[in-house]
Amino acid sequence: MPISACMIVRDEAKLLERCIRAFDGGFDELIIVDTGAVDDTLAIAKSLGARTPRFTECTGPDGKIQHFAMARNVACDLASADWILWMDADDVLQPGGANKLREAVDRGGFSGLQVTIRWNKDSWLQTRVFKNVPTQRFVGRVHEYPRINGKVDKDRSIEVQHLPDKTGKEGSVERNLRLMRMDFAENPKHQRTLFHLGNALRINKEFDEAIARYADYLELGGNYHHEKYLCAHYLAVCLFQQKKWREAIDAGLRAVKIDPRYAEAHCLIADCYGELREYGFSRQWYLQAIACAAPPADSILFVDAKKYDAYPKKALAICDAKLAKKK
Repeated sequence: MPISACMIVRDEAKLLERCIRAFDGGFDELIIVDTGAVDDTLAIAKSLGARTPRFTECTGPDGKIQHFAMARNVACDLASADWILWMDADDVLQPGGANKLREAVDRGGFSGLQVTIRWNKDSWLQTRVFKNVPTQRFVGRVHEYPRINGKVDKDRSIEVQHLPDKTGKEGSVERNLRLMRMDFAENPKHQRTLFHLGNALRINKEFDEAIARYADYLELGGNYHHEKYLCAHYLAVCLFQQKKWREAIDAGLRAVKIDPRYAEAHCLIADCYGELREYGFSRQWYLQAIACAAPPADSILFVDAKKYDAYPKKALAICDAKLAKKK
């Protein structure tokens, strides 16, 4: 089954060829929408055989992007293949991934396919392949995603590594904050906006406002189990960063109550008790983290693999040493 690879780029001359070479063999048609490049991006794209339409209606008067989904849909609407594969210039498909993509679409039985995305210590699932039908297009100013009508399958063995280079460009945190604040001003009760704005604020170390946005999210309730758990966990992370150990424990316990299968919240509670020098409690929570063994099989959002093995084991040994000293 033919696959159209769709991208949006701006000033990605450093990374573009690496990305396309990594995905080589995984697509039949390449569409790279230029949103205002001033470097050699277009020349490189053309040398790689891409169609290179220019679209700048997604940018503001300052030239900065204001709506990612709008640009991605321009690329999708130009795709002629049965399936769409989307990627970013800083993506690197890991070896064997192209063949696995081909096998998946040939097998079919789904409308969208989620694959593993890795960036720094985190990994998550993201829909990167979907049937090319007009009803399946992107939504979202930022953290955009394709809306899928039908079954979404998963193949965790297909891995895409994020390897960005923001030298001389607006940083992703700065950009995300800018765009999420725009979304928040338009709709302060939208849970997805609250979650991603909280994340951007947390990463930017604006912990008070991040705590407020996570609290807003949790107050609204909702049924998105994975996001609700992470919201409570990240609320605990912010309180931990502010050295509010007891409040962080309470938020961590809330996360555990939502879903006890994730080691990250157990580790955070253990860390808090360690800071309070209550090593007996700390030890119990590290043991519970180790008992988690692996991320839940149905996990979708951000997972820190080290919290399921190396981190709690090392922390437990330190905790035991401190307890032994007390005797």
